[in-house]
Order: sequence, then structure tokens, then C-alpha cells
Amino acid sequence: MDFLAYVTEKVNASPQVSLDDLIQNSGGIEKIYLVYVDILKGFCEEGPLASDRVNEMVKPVVSLSNRLIDKGLPAENLIFLNDNHTDDAVEFSAFAPHCKRNTKESEVVDALKPFYEKEGVQVYHKNATSGMFGVNQDGLRFFEKLEQIFAQGKSTFLVVGDCTDLCIYQNAMGIRLLANEKDADVDVIVPISHVRTYDLSIEQANQLDLYAHDADFLDAVFLYHMKLNGVQVVSNIS
Repeated sequence: MDFLAYVTEKVNASPQVSLDDLIQNSGGIEKIYLVYVDILKGFCEEGPLASDRVNEMVKPVVSLSNRLIDKGLPAENLIFLNDNHTDDAVEFSAFAPHCKRNTKESEVVDALKPFYEKEGVQVYHKNATSGMFGVNQDGLRFFEKLEQIFAQGKSTFLVVGDCTDLCIYQNAMGIRLLANEKDADVDVIVPISHVRTYDLSIEQANQLDLYAHDADFLDAVFLYHMKLNGVQVVSNIS
């Protein structure tokens, strides 16, 4: 067996978990935090970085959100990490300009607005792929909020959205590594059914003078690497 086949096998063997078990293992619904990463119109619907493949995870995320709310998840445990770029963002040297502040691309997709608009929801605007230094409506940085949560005892973070190998990877790993640094009792869970990345073939990349991006390959490698670092990668939440 070659290494890529091994990686794929390990990712495909990721277990399914039930929501009831997840709540019990977390110590109660109030210990769970749902982290939405960049589920924005600029990645799902319109603009140079929009992707039909990425848009596939919206319905599963909406379903999971409803189920968690029905189980009693507090609105303040809904956390949005949203690209909100300046007009001349340095990141645009690597990726085409996208999700600029006060544009339609930077809006949460309509299907998630009922959750986004709940009183008490935490929204962190970020100008980079990582949301760790993103700032919320009170001027608090995301890593500072995490430290507050960690200080309260055991917690579980469900990380959903896009893209698997970029913002999902960096933010799930960011939470995991900060918890490691603080010796905090934290579970970070990434459900494969609720994350996606984009696909750009070699042929398309050559035509556009961009870097190719094989979605299946990068999904597998980055999901595997998250598992390798202690992030719990699951196939689905039933």
C-alpha cells in the first residue's frame, strides 16, 4: 500500500458519532460550541472563489444547526468566523480579491441567517485565513474568547464550513493547539460531511495562470493531518 492509499483509508475509516452521545460526552449541550468558518456568499454562491462543491456543505450545516438548537444549544455558543477583507488585503497576493467588507460576498449565506441573526451569537471578522486574531462586536479577539471558554472547564468545538485545507484546517488546528498550550480539556471535532474544499484541475489552472487544487487529494491529506494532531475527524453526526 502506498502512503496516499493509507491516508485515504484512514480518513474513510473515520467513525460516525451520534449527537446524543456527543452531548453526553461533552457534559451537556451548553459545553458545545458550533464554529461556522467562512460559510459566505463569496465562497458558496458568487465571486471569483465561489464553488459549487463548497456550497454542498450548506444544507448539512443548516440541519446540524437546527438539531443543536432543538437540543437547547445557547445562541452564544454559535460562533461565526467570517472573512471581512480590507480593499487592499495582503492575502489578495495569494488569492483573488474576495469577501471585501460591506459587499455581498462577505455576507453569510441566506440559509444560515436565521442562526446568524440570533441575539447573543458571536461573530468574528477576520482579514486572514485564520480566525484566531479575528475581532468580534465587542473588540474581543477569538483566541481571547477561547481562553475564557477553556477556563470554564470541559468544552467541545464542532468546526464546519470551508475550505477543508485552508480555513477549516487552520482554525480547527488553532483551537486544538491553543487548548494544548493551556492544558485545557477540549475536544475539537470536524465532521467530513460538513466541510468542503474547492477543485481546480491542472488544465484549468494552466489556462488561468493559477495553482491547481485537487479537492479529493487535499481533503484527504488535510483531514488526515488534523487526525494526526488530535483533532477528532468524524464521517458524520447522526
